[in-house]
Amino acid sequence: MHLSRNIIQGAMGGLFAGSIVGLIEAIYLLSSSGAPDLLSPFYAVVLYGLIGLGFGLGGGIALTIAEKLFKKLNRQDEAFAFAVGEVFAILPIAGFVLMYIVRKVVFHEQGLPVTGLAGIAITLLVVCGLAMTLGVGMLRGPFKFLLQGKGALGAWLGLAAATFGLSFVPTGADPRASWDHDKPVPADLKDAPNVLVIAIDTLRADYLGMYGKDGDLSPVLDSIGADGVIFEDHFAHASWTRSSFASLWTSQLPSGHNSGTKAAMLPDDLVLMSEALQDAGVTTANLANNINVTSTFNFDQGYDTFIYESPDYAFGATESVFGLTFYKVIHKLHERMGGAKSVSSFYQPAEVVLDDAKGFIEANKDSRWMLGVHLMEPHDPYFEHPYLDGSGDAEFNGVGFARAEVESPELSQADYLKKVYVDEIKHMDLKLKPFIEWMKAEGLYDDTVIVITADHGEEFGEHGGFWHGVTLYEEQIHIPLVIKLAGNELAGTRVDWQSRAIDVAPTITSLMGVSAPDQWQGADLLADVRKELEQTAADAKVVEDLKARVAELQGAVEARPRDAELKASLEAAQADLVNAETADECAAYKKALERMVIAEEDFEGNVISAIRADGFKYLRANEGNPRGLPTEELFDMVTDAGETKNLMGDDGKICGIYVSDLPKSLGQTMGDEIVKAASTGATGGTAEMSDAEKAKLCALGYLSGPDCE
Repeated sequence: MHLSRNIIQGAMGGLFAGSIVGLIEAIYLLSSSGAPDLLSPFYAVVLYGLIGLGFGLGGGIALTIAEKLFKKLNRQDEAFAFAVGEVFAILPIAGFVLMYIVRKVVFHEQGLPVTGLAGIAITLLVVCGLAMTLGVGMLRGPFKFLLQGKGALGAWLGLAAATFGLSFVPTGADPRASWDHDKPVPADLKDAPNVLVIAIDTLRADYLGMYGKDGDLSPVLDSIGADGVIFEDHFAHASWTRSSFASLWTSQLPSGHNSGTKAAMLPDDLVLMSEALQDAGVTTANLANNINVTSTFNFDQGYDTFIYESPDYAFGATESVFGLTFYKVIHKLHERMGGAKSVSSFYQPAEVVLDDAKGFIEANKDSRWMLGVHLMEPHDPYFEHPYLDGSGDAEFNGVGFARAEVESPELSQADYLKKVYVDEIKHMDLKLKPFIEWMKAEGLYDDTVIVITADHGEEFGEHGGFWHGVTLYEEQIHIPLVIKLAGNELAGTRVDWQSRAIDVAPTITSLMGVSAPDQWQGADLLADVRKELEQTAADAKVVEDLKARVAELQGAVEARPRDAELKASLEAAQADLVNAETADECAAYKKALERMVIAEEDFEGNVISAIRADGFKYLRANEGNPRGLPTEELFDMVTDAGETKNLMGDDGKICGIYVSDLPKSLGQTMGDEIVKAASTGATGGTAEMSDAEKAKLCALGYLSGPDCE
C-alpha cells in the first residue's frame, strides 16, 4: 500500500481537475450570457479546485483500499494515483454541472429524461476514460512536473493568479460616470415638461391613504396625489413584474408584447415609450431594480442611461460569479443557515435608487428628460422595521419574510404579513420624502410631471393564498396611478372610471408633445379627464340654469296663480330639474369614458385571462391549474368589489342585464381582444438567463423547484 503517495497525488489530481472543470464552466457562462465582469474564472479555479481537492483526497483513500484488495494495483505509480484523483473530482463536479446546464439549455427546465441522463453518463465515462488513459501517459511524459513536489499546487496557484489578473480587465464603464448626455432641448419640445415615473413594485392601491387606507401610511405619496390626478380604478394587465412592466412601457397587452412567461424576452420589434421619446430628442433613463426588467430581458431599449441597481453578493462574489453552479450551492446553504438578512442582498434600497435619480436629474437639468425609477420595498422579503413599530431604534433588524423560503404561508400568518407589508410602505414613503423635498427646493417639483404607479399588488389570504403572479383578482391587479402635472394643473381631480397600464405611455408622450406609435394599444387618459371635466361643468350649468328657470317660473306663477300655461311650464321645468339631479342607479355599469381592462397570466402553470367591463369581471383559468382556481368566474364589481360571490349559473338580472348572458358575451369580447393584440403585437423571443439571473428570480420568489435548490 502507498497511502501517503495516493493521498497526496489523489488530492492534487482532484485540485487540478476541479479547477479545469470550473474554468470551463466560467468560460461557457461568460460566452453565452455576456460578461458583466470577469471575476468568475478566478472564483471557479479557487472554489472548484478546493472542492475537487476534497473529492481527490477521497479518491486517494479509495485507491489505497483497492490496492489492499487487488494486488495488481500495487504496481501502479504516482501518475495513476493522480489520474484517479482527477476521476473522483470530475465525476461529481462535472456531472452536477452538466445535469444543471443540460436540463436548462437542452430540455428548457422541464426535467431530465432518461435519454438526457444517459447522454450525461456517457459523456462523463468518456472524459474519465481519457483522464485515465491519455492522462496517465501524459503525466508520465510532458506533464510529469505535476507529480514532482509542489508541481500541481504551483500550477494551480499560477492558474489562479492568471485568472485573478483577468478579473481586472474592464468590461464597461459605470453608466453613472457618463450620464450627462448634454442634449439640447429640441425646439418642438421647448414647452414640454420633464417626466419622472416612479414605479413601486408590489404596491396595492388600497394600501395607500389616497385610496382610502387608514393609518397615515403614505403621507408623501398622498401629498403628490393631492397635487395631481388620482385614478381610482387603475389596473395592471398581469400580476407579476416582467409581464406587467412590459405592458406599461410598450402599451401592449401581454398577448401583444409576448413577454408573459418566465423565459420570455421583450421583442425588438416593439416600440417602447423610451424609444418614442428618445427619437424625439428626449434624454431617457431608467433605474431598474428587479432582474425581470433588465437588459437580460431586453428592457434597456431606447435609453440613454440604463442602470440595473443590482443586489450585493455574498462571499465577495459578483454577477458573473453568481452563475457558477457550485457558487449557487454554497450561496443557498448560506441562506438556509439563517442569520440576519440584508436588503441589498435582494435589491437596492430606495435611498440608493433615489440618490441615482438625483444624480441623473442634476446632470441633465438643461435637457428635456424622462426618468424611470423602480422602488422595491413593498416586494418580499418583507423586512421588519423596529423604528416604526416602537420595538427599537434601528431601521432593520435582519428579519425578512420571503416567498423563496415560505411559498405557502398559513392563513394565520396573514395579519403579520399585512403588518410588515404596511411597514415596508411606510419605510419607503419616508425615504421618498427627502427626495421630493430636494425637488421642491431646486424648483423642479412644480414643473415636472410625476407619475406614481405600480406593476401589481399582493394577496394576503383574500382568496385563500398569498404573494402574486398566480391569480388576477383585484388584490393582485388593482394598482395606483397618480399623474401630477406641471404647474399642478388639475390638482385634486379624482377619476372614477377604469384606466389601464397600457394608457400610461400614450398619456406621457401626449404630455410631452410626442406622437404615440401606431402599434400602441392604449390611449391618452388626460384628454378624457379634461373631456369629463368639461361635461361635468356643462351638466352643472344645465342644473343651475334649470334652477334659475324654476325660480323664475315660481315667481311668475305666484304673480299669476290662475295662469294654467305658466303652471304647466313650471311643472315641466321642475320635472327636468329632478331628472337632471337624480343619479342613475345603473350609471356605474355604463360609464362612458371607462376603458375595458384585459389581464392575462401564464405563470407557474396557472394560465388565466380576465376582462373587467361594464361593472362586471369575468375570469377563465386552465383546467387543473396549480392554484386550484375555478375554470370560470363572474363577479359584479359594483356591489362585490371583494369578488366573494361567483355569479356563474345565476339566472337573475342586474340593471336590465341577464347575468347568464355575461359569460358568453364577455368571454367573446375578451377572446377577440386577445386575438387582436396577438395579431398586431410583436414576435416573442426567449431570453437565455444566466444562473446568476435565475438566482435573483429565485430570491424574489419568481422561480422555484430545481433551479432554486
